[in-house]
Amino acid sequence: MSESAPAETPLDELVESVADRTGEEPESIRTWLEPFTDDGRVTSAAIESSVTDVSQILATAETRVDLATRTHDEATAAADDAPDLEVVTVRRRAFGDRLDDLRAEVEALGDDLGAARSGLAEPVAVYRAAVALHEITTEAQDIVRVAHDLETELEAFEAWLRSANRRHGALVDEIDAAEESVAAVAETVASLRESDDPDPERRFEATLQTRVLELVVADLRAEAADLRAWADRDGVSFPGDVDARLDDLEAAVADHADALADGPDWDDRFDERLDTLDAELDAVEPPVAWARVDETVAAARSALSDDGAPADEPVSPGRK
Repeated sequence: MSESAPAETPLDELVESVADRTGEEPESIRTWLEPFTDDGRVTSAAIESSVTDVSQILATAETRVDLATRTHDEATAAADDAPDLEVVTVRRRAFGDRLDDLRAEVEALGDDLGAARSGLAEPVAVYRAAVALHEITTEAQDIVRVAHDLETELEAFEAWLRSANRRHGALVDEIDAAEESVAAVAETVASLRESDDPDPERRFEATLQTRVLELVVADLRAEAADLRAWADRDGVSFPGDVDARLDDLEAAVADHADALADGPDWDDRFDERLDTLDAELDAVEPPVAWARVDETVAAARSALSDDGAPADEPVSPGRK
């Protein structure tokens, strides 16, 4: 049972009391308290029913994390048989970190649930508990979704570990995605060249994309080298056109970067952002931590938001 749950209290009375003490809008308070209400009154039975519902949702989240843990154990066992290469180590570490985060989040939600169901003698405490239970529900449902996605990705990782064809096919798919991104930048560069008054924000966005694509190509080269070494170890063939395609990508990105640099001087607003971006990205080496790159690019874009920054676009085609 919820500790110190209140006796039956008219909802209107509780809403008024909470509004007086918190200054929050009565209608908002009423909405939050609705799950605790039965026939116009806030009751201990309704509160306990809500707590039980949330407990079940949290239990589902715990189960999904347990299932992801089992799948992670199976993938880890498969990784133990793989060669000691960065292409394996980076993926293995990333999956482990994500699973650790999910476990910590589930544990924290359990603590939050325990806190929400205790000390409910005062109106404001009842209201805060209602809000907390809603937040716990939302976060637990997010964990269910994320844990399911992680389990699916771990299954794919295990299949990737066990099949050279899958590994090579995934690499080729990533090169395809990079080529599509380079082609999109090429269209932007051509459009800017044809304009009598090129849009500086479009030019900035294209420049940003070329910076990221330079990293994409470097990351793909490193991955290709590891996968080729793995193929040689196992005596299997490796796609013969990978190096040539990466060379073409590198040359195209360099051409686009030169074309974008060959324009009017940047004003301070753009120049400072590009200097900061270059300093951040110059410190990044394969295997690339793409989450960090995404944060860096988002910061560069957000610096222009007050003046209408370009819409967000994927910055690392095919990379995670």
